[in-house]
Amino acid sequence: MINENDAKFGIPVLQPGQQELPSRLRVLKPKIDLKKCQKNYNCMVSCPHNAITVHANGYPTIDYNLCTGCLICLRECPAFAITEEHEKRVPKL
Repeated sequence: MINENDAKFGIPVLQPGQQELPSRLRVLKPKIDLKKCQKNYNCMVSCPHNAITVHANGYPTIDYNLCTGCLICLRECPAFAITEEHEKRVPKL
Protein backbone atom coordinates (compact mmCIF):
# COMPACT_ATOMS: atom_id res chain seq x y z
CA MET A 1 0.00 0.00 0.00
CA ILE A 2 1.27 3.47 -0.81
CA ASN A 3 1.32 5.86 2.09
CA GLU A 4 0.64 9.59 2.07
CA ASN A 5 4.34 10.52 1.89
CA ASP A 6 4.86 8.45 -1.27
CA ALA A 7 1.82 10.07 -2.89
CA LYS A 8 3.38 13.53 -2.41
CA PHE A 9 6.14 12.59 -4.84
CA GLY A 10 3.83 11.95 -7.77
CA ILE A 11 3.80 8.18 -7.59
CA PRO A 12 0.69 7.01 -9.47
CA VAL A 13 -1.83 5.33 -7.23
CA LEU A 14 -4.29 2.95 -8.88
CA GLN A 15 -7.51 2.45 -7.00
CA PRO A 16 -10.07 -0.23 -7.81
CA GLY A 17 -12.95 1.06 -9.90
CA GLN A 18 -16.51 1.29 -8.72
CA GLN A 19 -18.39 -1.96 -8.58
CA GLU A 20 -21.82 -0.36 -8.99
CA LEU A 21 -23.11 1.14 -12.19
CA PRO A 22 -24.11 4.78 -11.77
CA SER A 23 -26.53 4.44 -14.69
CA ARG A 24 -27.99 1.68 -16.80
CA LEU A 25 -28.80 4.12 -19.61
CA ARG A 26 -25.84 3.68 -21.93
CA VAL A 27 -26.27 5.49 -25.26
CA LEU A 28 -22.78 4.92 -26.65
CA LYS A 29 -20.50 1.96 -26.13
CA PRO A 30 -16.81 1.45 -26.89
CA LYS A 31 -15.64 -1.12 -29.42
CA ILE A 32 -12.03 -2.35 -29.62
CA ASP A 33 -10.44 -2.90 -33.04
CA LEU A 34 -8.01 -5.74 -32.34
CA LYS A 35 -6.09 -5.03 -35.56
CA LYS A 36 -5.13 -1.58 -34.22
CA CYS A 37 -4.67 -2.56 -30.57
CA GLN A 38 -1.07 -2.35 -29.34
CA LYS A 39 -1.82 -4.13 -26.04
CA ASN A 40 -0.61 -1.26 -23.83
CA TYR A 41 -3.69 -1.64 -21.61
CA ASN A 42 -4.24 2.10 -21.05
CA CYS A 43 -7.93 1.35 -21.61
CA MET A 44 -8.02 -1.21 -18.83
CA VAL A 45 -6.14 0.96 -16.33
CA SER A 46 -8.27 4.03 -17.07
CA CYS A 47 -11.67 2.31 -16.85
CA PRO A 48 -13.34 3.52 -13.62
CA HIS A 49 -15.76 0.56 -13.63
CA ASN A 50 -13.30 -2.31 -14.20
CA ALA A 51 -15.20 -3.21 -17.36
CA ILE A 52 -12.05 -3.97 -19.37
CA THR A 53 -9.95 -7.04 -18.70
CA VAL A 54 -7.28 -8.91 -20.63
CA HIS A 55 -8.51 -11.94 -22.56
CA ALA A 56 -6.42 -15.13 -22.78
CA ASN A 57 -5.19 -13.97 -26.22
CA GLY A 58 -3.60 -10.90 -24.62
CA TYR A 59 -6.11 -8.42 -26.03
CA PRO A 60 -8.40 -6.30 -23.89
CA THR A 61 -12.06 -7.26 -23.79
CA ILE A 62 -15.04 -5.22 -22.59
CA ASP A 63 -17.67 -6.53 -20.19
CA TYR A 64 -20.74 -4.59 -21.32
CA ASN A 65 -22.56 -5.54 -18.12
CA LEU A 66 -20.11 -3.27 -16.26
CA CYS A 67 -19.47 -0.66 -18.99
CA THR A 68 -21.40 2.60 -18.57
CA GLY A 69 -20.35 4.12 -21.89
CA CYS A 70 -18.26 6.88 -20.33
CA LEU A 71 -15.70 6.39 -23.16
CA ILE A 72 -12.70 7.23 -21.01
CA CYS A 73 -11.04 4.19 -22.57
CA LEU A 74 -11.48 5.73 -26.03
CA ARG A 75 -9.73 8.93 -24.99
CA GLU A 76 -6.87 7.05 -23.29
CA CYS A 77 -6.03 4.71 -26.19
CA PRO A 78 -2.89 6.01 -27.96
CA ALA A 79 -3.41 3.62 -30.89
CA PHE A 80 -6.95 4.91 -31.61
CA ALA A 81 -8.08 1.28 -31.47
CA ILE A 82 -11.30 2.09 -29.62
CA THR A 83 -14.27 3.63 -31.37
CA GLU A 84 -17.75 4.46 -30.20
CA GLU A 85 -20.94 2.97 -31.51
CA HIS A 86 -24.56 3.61 -30.66
CA GLU A 87 -26.19 1.19 -28.29
CA LYS A 88 -28.67 -0.93 -30.22
CA ARG A 89 -30.79 -2.08 -27.34
CA VAL A 90 -33.50 0.12 -25.90
CA PRO A 91 -33.24 0.31 -22.12
CA LYS A 92 -36.33 -0.49 -20.07
CA LEU A 93 -37.31 2.30 -17.73
